[in-house]
Amino acid sequence: MLYYRIAKTLIPISFEEIQSWEKIVVILKPEEINTSNLPEELLPPVSLFSIENITGCRLTVEQNRIIGELCIPIKPHQKERRIIYIWWNHCLLFVDPDQEVVTCMERVKNMRPHHADGADNLLMDFYLALIMDDPLHMELLEERISRFEQMVLDNQTDSFIRQMSQLRKELNQRNRYYSQMNDMVATLQENTTDLLDEESKNRLQYVLRRLNRLQEETQMLREYASQVSSEYQAQVDFGQNRIMKFLTIVTTIFMPLSLIAGWYGMNFDHMPELHWKYGYPSVIIVSVLIVGGCIFYFKKKRY
Repeated sequence: MLYYRIAKTLIPISFEEIQSWEKIVVILKPEEINTSNLPEELLPPVSLFSIENITGCRLTVEQNRIIGELCIPIKPHQKERRIIYIWWNHCLLFVDPDQEVVTCMERVKNMRPHHADGADNLLMDFYLALIMDDPLHMELLEERISRFEQMVLDNQTDSFIRQMSQLRKELNQRNRYYSQMNDMVATLQENTTDLLDEESKNRLQYVLRRLNRLQEETQMLREYASQVSSEYQAQVDFGQNRIMKFLTIVTTIFMPLSLIAGWYGMNFDHMPELHWKYGYPSVIIVSVLIVGGCIFYFKKKRY
């Protein structure tokens, strides 16, 4: 468990140094909840003790406290992460099984100094720290889509469907995440006007603008991915059309030969070529001329 006092910066303290529960930040793991000795109001509901059940981002506003649930989508080399926070009496509790909050708090401490001396300011800074690296992740996703587009252009599409499906799944998760985060912060704005000072309100507006931009960029990348998928499908259709065109030409070339074979396969007694000694070579020559003539015609027409 980690304890901080909220001042101009976060000051690490021990549990014994806490004289009153005001402007205190607690970071603990799910298994430490039952042994934390925290005020009851600062503990999460029993339903959230199993943090792995969290599947999205949600804000619950109760009479004397606010409960936030966060489910952060996967990134390359980073699994899905879940966080619970509780805001009560100018104190913040974070349930952090994946050390994500610890990382965010380090980022908060390295931010440019500003008027941040309360739980409201710290929570806004936490949100900013949480999405600080997301623009870079968006760039990496765009580069992946560009590589897939080049794969399509180079006709190297052996694993394209599987990889593109995975990428579109990530983009959908990101879009849902930013949408839920946007609703979460907007709900916070609507229900905590009496708890936010002017600095916090300004930073909350900034968080909303950042989330809107990230969501718009995610939607743009989804459209880009759809365009690349359409290019791939167009290339597949073009390849199939070429195959069908080739088969049609072959069928057209050999159709007269099938007619000749059917005609002279009837073996009527009075067929003039049946007993002619040059009948067989003549049919061969006629067949070769027909095939050669068809090929010449199709090449002339650039089929």
